[in-house]
Amino acid sequence: MSISSPVPVLQGDRDTELRFVGEELLLRRPDAELRIPLAAIARVHADRRDVVVELTAPVGVDPKVYRVTDVSAAAVGVFADVVNAALPERGPEEMTVDGSTLVVTRSLVIEDDAGEADENLVPVGLPSHGISLMYAGCAAVAVLAVVVGVLGGDWSRAIATLLLGSAGVSGTYFVVMLFVGAWRNWYLPRYGITVEGQQVFREDDGDTVHAFTATDGAIRYIHGHDKGKTVRIAYHPRNPAYAAVCLSTGEKTLMLIFSLVAAAIVGYMNYGTYQLVLPAFTS
Repeated sequence: MSISSPVPVLQGDRDTELRFVGEELLLRRPDAELRIPLAAIARVHADRRDVVVELTAPVGVDPKVYRVTDVSAAAVGVFADVVNAALPERGPEEMTVDGSTLVVTRSLVIEDDAGEADENLVPVGLPSHGISLMYAGCAAVAVLAVVVGVLGGDWSRAIATLLLGSAGVSGTYFVVMLFVGAWRNWYLPRYGITVEGQQVFREDDGDTVHAFTATDGAIRYIHGHDKGKTVRIAYHPRNPAYAAVCLSTGEKTLMLIFSLVAAAIVGYMNYGTYQLVLPAFTS
C-alpha cells in the first residue's frame, strides 16, 4: 500500500502551485511549468503566507527567486523545513553556481502564427451579424417612436416606446442566444466529438482560454471559466469551429431556467411596447 507524501502542496493565488517531487520542486503557473532541482536551490524561506525559493548564484550577483503568495500559513513553515532539510550539502565553490541555469521551463502557452490564431479562435459568444440585426432592430424602434410621437401627438409615449422597445429588441436577441447556447450544450456532447481542452493562457479580464485539437489537426481556442483546470470540449464533427465547453447537468438546468425566466421578462417588455404603440394607429 502506497502512502502519500507528508510534504504539503502549496496552493497560491492566480492558480499557482508549488510541490516537492522527488529531487526537485515543481512550480506550476497558468502559463508555464518550472522544474527546480534541489541542486539549484540555496534556501527556501517562509514569509508569513508567502514562500520564497532562492536559487544559488555567483558572488556579487543577485540570486534568482521564485515567490508563491497567499498560501496556507500552516503549510508554509512545514514545506520550507522539509525542503531545506533535503537540500544537498555543498562546498563554497558549489554555492557559486547559477541555479537559474538548472531550471527547466515548459511553456503551457500554445503558439501559432498570428493569422492562424485569429482563424482558430472559436466564437462561442454572440455572432457579429446577429449584433448587427439587433442594432437594426433598435434603429427601427427609434423610427417607430418618432411615428408614435407624430401620429399620436404624445411625445412622452414616444420616449417610453423608444426606451422599452429598444430594451425589448436587445433582450429578445440575448434570449435567442441563450436558447441557442442551451441547444448547443445539449446537442454537441451527444452527437459531436468530445475532447479535453488545456488552459493555455489567461486573459486580462480574468476569463481563461482553453486549446483543443480537432480531427483536422488544427489547434483551436475556446473560452472557459475553470481556471487552471482541464475542461471537456465538444465540437461538431463536420465543423470543429462549432464547439462548446461541456457543462454539468446542474449547470444546464440553471441555464435553461434562466433562459425561460429571461424569455418571460422580455415577452412582457415587448407586449408593453405593443400597448404603447397601438393607440397611435387606432385613434
